[in-house]
Amino acid sequence: MKYKTGDKVKFLNEVGGGVIQQILSPTMVSVCNQDGFDIPVRISEIIFAESEDSAEKVFNQDFEHVETDNYPSLPVETHRSVKLQRFSSLHKNAFGIYLGYVPQDQVWLVKDAIDLYVINYTDFEVMYNLVMEEDDGTFSGVDYDSIAPFSKVHIATIERDELEKWLKGYAQTLFFKENDTQVRMPLHAPFNVKLLRFLEKENYTTSNFLAEKGIFVYLGKSFHATPLQQELLKKDSQVLEGTQVKIAQVVCEEAFITPYKTDRFTAEVDLHIESIVDDHSGLEKGQILEMQKKLFIRCLESAIKEKLQKVIFIHGVGIGSLKSEINQILKQYPNLHYFDASMQKYGCGATEVWVK
Repeated sequence: MKYKTGDKVKFLNEVGGGVIQQILSPTMVSVCNQDGFDIPVRISEIIFAESEDSAEKVFNQDFEHVETDNYPSLPVETHRSVKLQRFSSLHKNAFGIYLGYVPQDQVWLVKDAIDLYVINYTDFEVMYNLVMEEDDGTFSGVDYDSIAPFSKVHIATIERDELEKWLKGYAQTLFFKENDTQVRMPLHAPFNVKLLRFLEKENYTTSNFLAEKGIFVYLGKSFHATPLQQELLKKDSQVLEGTQVKIAQVVCEEAFITPYKTDRFTAEVDLHIESIVDDHSGLEKGQILEMQKKLFIRCLESAIKEKLQKVIFIHGVGIGSLKSEINQILKQYPNLHYFDASMQKYGCGATEVWVK
């Protein structure tokens, strides 16, 4: 059944209806209800409003989209999803949700504007909410929409001097599939991309889903809810003895190594202190080394647990203290094979670890 903006519809699962304001996706529309609020609704949960039945004349009155200073309306637009293409790449990207920072200048990479995308590299339809954290600790909603499977949405074109404002925040997503066997948990993923990553051409990589090089931040993927989580979700709105029972939000914890993954079986961890903390001016050398060692061990343990094949640890050259500490730690793991990483890509400042 085909719907278009302006169609009057009724809700199947609740009283009332409204007017379609926007086609969000092949299976989702935005409906302005009788109270003037735009709400996303699945197409399978609405029907056309009939106009001849006298019993429905009250419902089929002309709905007005209420616009106030406090609730500005969104413009009606076509869906923004653009299908991803498949490309051969040295980086085998894991299925999931990504932020993509793609330079418009694909020759120099480190200058001119950058296009920011939310990338849905899954077979689910995804609804997302993108929020950026401000310097004062407050949050600003940047964009929300839905993305078709294996598609991308352009968020903004960012000038280099404004880039830092777009590097820290949260991405929230819901996963939808017409026929699924289990409940899917929503994704609530923090991200904090270091500005230094954008200064070196070597940090811009290819991918399996875009022709252009970019810096791609893996946010996570869809998880099935466990039986306990499903039970909590069912009880979330339960009322006992007249009191609303508030169930704590269930969060699916991702593996510690996940933000560092470059593909399904590989990760790259930068141990430079600038990549660990924003301000290290008050730290002693011994404190810095301890922080680097702790990050190394946590990433290594997580990579082993997640059965990754390879991890690159970038430690730099310096006087060799961190590399020496890393080698001493690696000797305690009999099932690991390690050696200097590619000199062409990393110089003399990285160690490549293989899990046997």
